Amino acid sequence: MRVKEYFTEIQNILQKSAFIESADVEYDVKSENVGIVHGSLVMIDGSVLQFLELINIKGDKIIRLKYRFHLIDANDEMFFRYDNAPHHAEISTYPHHKHVKGECVPKQSEEVGLKDVLSEIEETISRIR
Repeated sequence: MRVKEYFTEIQNILQKSAFIESADVEYDVKSENVGIVHGSLVMIDGSVLQFLELINIKGDKIIRLKYRFHLIDANDEMFFRYDNAPHHAEISTYPHHKHVKGECVPKQSEEVGLKDVLSEIEETISRIR
């Protein structure tokens, strides 16, 4: 897989999702294997996902050099945020972690991508509706 193929995959997912009301996404191809996708998605429940993925593709593996997925609820409060910023070294999944509304301590998290986070948001919206 190459960066352009990954970006096409992301575009298809965004276009097919019944949970996304509007999308403002930018794709930046740095090389055949390196790229950045970032933007914001307004969901049907009024929440907004702000995100960034800096990826490096090696063979079949997508390596997320940097990522953040910040979901803000309809009341403009953080619902959750996944990122791999190099802080919270005390967490066993360092640097990967998740911040959750109402919790002071970040949670352990495996590396996530946009597809993973969108699935989680869609499950959450479906449960609430």
